Amino acid sequence: MSKKDALKGLYVLTDATLTPQATIFSQMERVLKMGVSVIQFRDKYASDEDAYFTCKTLQELCNRYNALFIIDDRLELARNVNADGLHIGQDDVSYEEARSLLGVEKIIGVSCYGDLERAKRYESLGADYVAFGSFFPSPTKPHSSVVPLDVLHEAKKHIGVPICAIGGINQENIHLVAKSNIEMYSVISAVFKNDTIEENLLNLQKEIQ
Repeated sequence: MSKKDALKGLYVLTDATLTPQATIFSQMERVLKMGVSVIQFRDKYASDEDAYFTCKTLQELCNRYNALFIIDDRLELARNVNADGLHIGQDDVSYEEARSLLGVEKIIGVSCYGDLERAKRYESLGADYVAFGSFFPSPTKPHSSVVPLDVLHEAKKHIGVPICAIGGINQENIHLVAKSNIEMYSVISAVFKNDTIEENLLNLQKEIQ
């Protein structure tokens, strides 16, 4: 089975506040034990040097649970820790540079916001998945524009690679996103609130099955 087959279900991101250094490993292991097959390291504050040990350890954890470990935005860090992949947005390193440095075996996902043409272009270049959103106001991305859910229905008609929905997805609204039958649902706050990770994940997983 290809690692890319793991691009499905809940896609759980770390957060500097919700998964602090003191507890990030235990929190993410609890996530992986619940069957989540993709996690992403997202931290806009730590230096690559400070994040190296964290990412190396998270990659080892993912290997143990046959899950994918993706790093947001940081190409050199992804290469240095031999991460499974990289997620890039419009202000990050170019897709072409990332692919040339990481090689064809690594997973590269691209944020497409509400732009279907952008998604088609990156699919044609070889992106492994495309992400749309934010679909709801997001506590971890307060300045993101909200994108209509119709974008996902259109994307499913025209895009062949896995599609991920991002932004403000929680137990109350995930069923609205699931109507479009996409492959992945990016979640942060909805997983870690109240430190009831297992219960939160079960409730989210129920809505997308």
